[in-house]
Amino acid sequence: MAVRSLIGKLVVAVLTLFVVTAGGVGVALTSGIVTVGQPTVENVQTDWGAVTAKTTEIRTDIAVNNPSSVGVPKVADLDYEVGMNEVTVATGTVENLGLPSGKSTVSMTTRMDNRKIPAWWASHINNGEKTTVSIRPSISVPMFSKDLPAEKRAFETDLLSAFDSSKARTMTAGNREILRVTKTEASWGHATTETTPLNVNATVENPTSGEVVFSELGYTITMNNVTVADGTTDGEVHVEPGRTTSFGIDSTFDNGKLPEWWQSHIEHGEKTTMDVQFYAVVHENGTTRKVGLPFMSKRIVFTTDVLGGGKTTTKVVPRNEAQSFAPPELQSVQSEWVVPDEGNTGVRTHATVTNPNEPGSVFAEHLSVDAKYRVLMNDVPLVDGKTTRDIGPGKTDINLTGEITDEKIQRWWATHVNNGEKTDRVVERDVTVDAGFARLPVGGKADRGTIRTDMLGPVDSESSQTFSVAGRPIGRIEDIRADWGHATMDETPIEASATVKNDRSESVRVVEIGSRITMNGIVLSDESTAKNVEISPHSETTIQDTVALDNAKLGPWWKTHLRRGEESTLEVSYYVVVEYRGHTQRIALDSLNYRKTVRTNVLGNASA
Repeated sequence: MAVRSLIGKLVVAVLTLFVVTAGGVGVALTSGIVTVGQPTVENVQTDWGAVTAKTTEIRTDIAVNNPSSVGVPKVADLDYEVGMNEVTVATGTVENLGLPSGKSTVSMTTRMDNRKIPAWWASHINNGEKTTVSIRPSISVPMFSKDLPAEKRAFETDLLSAFDSSKARTMTAGNREILRVTKTEASWGHATTETTPLNVNATVENPTSGEVVFSELGYTITMNNVTVADGTTDGEVHVEPGRTTSFGIDSTFDNGKLPEWWQSHIEHGEKTTMDVQFYAVVHENGTTRKVGLPFMSKRIVFTTDVLGGGKTTTKVVPRNEAQSFAPPELQSVQSEWVVPDEGNTGVRTHATVTNPNEPGSVFAEHLSVDAKYRVLMNDVPLVDGKTTRDIGPGKTDINLTGEITDEKIQRWWATHVNNGEKTDRVVERDVTVDAGFARLPVGGKADRGTIRTDMLGPVDSESSQTFSVAGRPIGRIEDIRADWGHATMDETPIEASATVKNDRSESVRVVEIGSRITMNGIVLSDESTAKNVEISPHSETTIQDTVALDNAKLGPWWKTHLRRGEESTLEVSYYVVVEYRGHTQRIALDSLNYRKTVRTNVLGNASA
């Protein structure tokens, strides 16, 4: 379970507890006038915020649905601690926590104390590179407080595996082979908040006719270019001719550098390049020179996903090969809509990447590609797809898909209407090659555009129409208007009005107003409202009506919209029923009866 899931579950547990324990709810239940259901999390969005050497922000937005007709008042305080292997790295408080009936969003910001990173790191290493993330909450309301059960989940890394090898390798000095390596392995010592020992051992054979002596061994270890270890070891290593021996290098991390590393780790998307370089001073035949130990040196790229699912990756990548590296190229990116008969719509993206490095070269086989495709509509993430895969020499086809839920369509639609029928569209097509020593973008500049519609545009407030009842001219209908109300996830109001003028010497009465609104045949609203509006002789009255479009119908409409190439036919019809001298007449409001084509261009460059 991810941290974002833990936080969401925590909030719902708190609110549910409060619903159950709130005194007023019991009275409402026994009276039978309300319904109570358990609040549920609809969506949890957790992201890293600002990060410095001292603190790291965790920002969380939790969409909660409270089916109860009773809202939770804002009188609860939530205190919680975030622990990593029992090291408290963050504390937070949400004051005046409440929950209205229906759908709402709870936002919270937590700041990690980066000074706790060395203590956590030591516990992570001493625990076999395993960490348990826990959230320990407590809730307090007037006259009541309670500690809630801690939520936990675990993740682990495997940095030592990069050093473990039984593959035979050779070491040269100049053009001469001086050592044959048969095995390498590594182990952690006992870490403290100040230091982390790392021991790397090698088993080697000396194929030469003379003794090889390492008089001094040194090391430099960097993590995202932050030097966490740098020094030399005491004692000589002797490898006699024709013999096999083992030796080790003991290095020591300065854990005081870890907060700086942590900042870079978060800024790089929870990714670290750990460069472990060992070297030796060789005395042979009266000469001395400094020689790198590539069989012990490693460049390790590891990732974490602390706010996601806890998934980690570790891989060894080539070192010191930048001069021979030819960056891959993005040849093409194509995206298309996926519109199934059942289930959610989505976007399928196909990218072709060419790796020009020659087969057999180190970079022909040790590259990976991160591909992302994201569509933002008024900052609503409509589509968010990503994939990672290794690539070989030549062309590689990459496919990824992103799903669009009905909830996302409803959320975007509400922002579009509330923004004056305007959507700022951003399509991000990012393809990045990970070469170990660098991450190289090979294409994918964001495409930005604006989508504008004018669905209420045909309504003409300057128009005027005459009307009759039972063949008798009665008067005129003028100043017809229609405007959007404030759209929510559930509904989109249309506020309509018209002025009815009575030119007769007797009163007339408006007894009904009705409307029907469809998009591509999907009925968004079809309703009539009884009225009793009397219009005196030779006078006028303005009648008003609000129609709520059912946003739950937007999902089915969206499928038809995509199947027609992002095109929809909007049909609007309004009418009033007028009574005069015992006769009634249904009168269509001309300015509110129209058909309009609505187009979008979500995946392309043009506005619609």
